[in-house]
Amino acid sequence: MLSLCLLCAACGGNTFISPGGATIGGGDPSSSVAKVTVPSDGGAADLAQAGSATSTDTTQTAAPVAADTAQAAAHPHTRCGWIDDEVGEASFVAHASEFHWVHPRWYTISSDGVSILTANHPDLASILDAAKANDVRIAPLIDSLDVAYVRTMISDDAKRAAHVQALVDLVKTHGYAGIDIDYEHLWSSVDRPGFLAFMTALSTGLHAVGAELSMAAPGLVDDPKENAYDYVTLASGCDTLHVMGYDFHYYGGDHEGPLAPAGWIDAVFAHAQSTGHADKFMLGVANYGISETWWGSARTAAALCTTASATTTDHMADCPYGDYASGRALNCSSADYGQIWYEDVGSMEEKILIAQKYGARGVTYWTIGDELDGYFAMVRSHFP
Repeated sequence: MLSLCLLCAACGGNTFISPGGATIGGGDPSSSVAKVTVPSDGGAADLAQAGSATSTDTTQTAAPVAADTAQAAAHPHTRCGWIDDEVGEASFVAHASEFHWVHPRWYTISSDGVSILTANHPDLASILDAAKANDVRIAPLIDSLDVAYVRTMISDDAKRAAHVQALVDLVKTHGYAGIDIDYEHLWSSVDRPGFLAFMTALSTGLHAVGAELSMAAPGLVDDPKENAYDYVTLASGCDTLHVMGYDFHYYGGDHEGPLAPAGWIDAVFAHAQSTGHADKFMLGVANYGISETWWGSARTAAALCTTASATTTDHMADCPYGDYASGRALNCSSADYGQIWYEDVGSMEEKILIAQKYGARGVTYWTIGDELDGYFAMVRSHFP
């Protein structure tokens, strides 16, 4: 989610879930393992070809299957968040009543483009118990440590079908309410047909078993058709699109600045509204801060300031990424990390109000843990 998150994820142990269901390598031996079934037309021959640059995709993008809103009406999905570490796990357990859904990063796609690896602590008892006690739905996040793994899947009909089946089986076996797809960095027009075909098929498969499909979607102000993320098609098939309303400037970029300029958020949600499915979109806010050499929670960012934090900036007037109104943009000097940019509850609320103006359904955040004082109360005031 955060640009660095893929690097962080690589530090943890993974358990391999093979097409036959055997576990290989590290990971928590107490975690339950879902059997991933590979159809006969997507078996060993296809797995042996994983990573091939040659596309065998012959499938046209089908019309998306409309998401069934009956379940959403019975159980709202307006307040949620992503869990990515033990700090997040502890915070969710302590504040579970603040959530309708939760998306722990428990899975990642394998390099073969079909199989599923476990990450972090799948089916952690404390998370399951807190969710059950507070009527919180669990839809784990699945990501990719390398965009090539996703491209291996979306460029091949058999692998795509096998991965869809693996995800549906995972949801059924573990009793999850759905799955949250976080397949990022598909910035080529070549990625679009295969990715949309995958999401359409996954939508159909999950809805057939009474589960929901959500995804982490990049913040886009229009659709030049130069990437995989067609808001119109995705909003037609998905139950929820979590728009990552951050990383306009990001850790490791060529320069730093506001994480999510208000004018950019306005343009993104105007684009979302234009799909005719504004109520499928949720705003994702950043619970963190960055500098050129550091990133950490928003609370830590504020504590590192050695000067009073400014709430405005003129950076956006000359920003090469685009001239958007900055809005409330917290920034300060620090002793060890130079200028720090971060969010506070006020800047988060400013963005929520913008998204609500365009009909956005709710709010999520990256990541759960070390929340700012007043965050939960502020969110409840907008999404009871």
